[in-house]
Amino acid sequence: MTRLPSLWLVVVLLSGAQVPGQSAFTCIEPDGATGSSGAVIVNDVPLAHTTQVLPLDKSGRIAGREDITKQTSQVLANLSLILKAAGSDLSQVVKLNVYLARGESIPAVQLALSHSFKPLTYPAVSIVVSDLPETGALVAMDAVGVIANRPSGPRDALVYESKGIESVAILPAGPKIYVSGMADTNRLQAATQKTLEKLLAALDHLGLNKTDIVQLKAFIQPMSEVGTVRQEITNFFTGKAPPTVFVEWISPSPNPPIEIELIARGRKDQSQERNALSFLTPPGTTSTKVFSRVVRVDRGKQVYVSAVYGNPRGGSAEVREIFGSLGSVLRKAGSDFDHLAKATYYVTDEEASNQLNLIRPEFYPPQRPPAASKAKVRGVGREGGTVTLDMIAVVP
Repeated sequence: MTRLPSLWLVVVLLSGAQVPGQSAFTCIEPDGATGSSGAVIVNDVPLAHTTQVLPLDKSGRIAGREDITKQTSQVLANLSLILKAAGSDLSQVVKLNVYLARGESIPAVQLALSHSFKPLTYPAVSIVVSDLPETGALVAMDAVGVIANRPSGPRDALVYESKGIESVAILPAGPKIYVSGMADTNRLQAATQKTLEKLLAALDHLGLNKTDIVQLKAFIQPMSEVGTVRQEITNFFTGKAPPTVFVEWISPSPNPPIEIELIARGRKDQSQERNALSFLTPPGTTSTKVFSRVVRVDRGKQVYVSAVYGNPRGGSAEVREIFGSLGSVLRKAGSDFDHLAKATYYVTDEEASNQLNLIRPEFYPPQRPPAASKAKVRGVGREGGTVTLDMIAVVP
């Protein structure tokens, strides 16, 4: 894996139309109103994964206090610089994760995305409403971008002070590892360290180590303690932690105060694998009929699916409609439920969480469910919605 120093910060499936220069990815149902595609299919190419990017200006201060439009513009400008350093740019973004402090900011952010990305090549987008790891920030994002150019090097106009966390890491072409969220019930500081140790032990059984990790996503409670978590992560990685995303989850005691999932590069020769995906349970870990502890992508194109929603009526009806919509998107991408690699579920209440647990087995093959994490958050990106799914699949 190539990791860049910290920096400040396709073909289109629409009536057979093609956009010159975009041969590495295919967009399904690009929507100019939201600045997103229903899904994006990506060839087996190197991908840049960024850290969670905040609306900080050159001085390290929040740009545009209380102004969602200015803050969104600043985040996208920072993302652009980070991606450029890795040999990518905004036109090559295939997945964008958006975190908002307020649900009412969604229309303004979608408008900004529709203007910032090229028509017909919009990324897959997921939106979550959560407290953010910087006081005064209204929006944060992380992105996955295709490496299309030679990296520009470690110097650019701005330097991103990320407190020991790298701004971007590159997931090479070849095998890819998705590890479900792991947790620990100690107090936050100790729980962070022990959770990282568990994750590393799982990687060790796959012949991998710290340097193979491309991105961490930490679900923490409360977000006001993010400094503690950040420090533990940077200590664990000796000041050179991989790109990291922080999401506040509603997880009152006695539930664990933190859960962490990760993405890593794989090293197994995928030419030896018959199947596109391997579903793994390293020693000392568990899998169930609704999630696998580890999923390795051995071959095939990846499919990044935008957040999937149902009519916001709650309960089983909403969840079933969401899975129906997901199935439709997967079919259009040439994939299916048998080839889901990673799932992140966001819910706003216990009923939604319970219905997800009950209904998932109806759609997932019991021997090959995706790696997964589930987090209760304040909002899932649609007014009145109680559930959304953030999915990665493969085209076998």
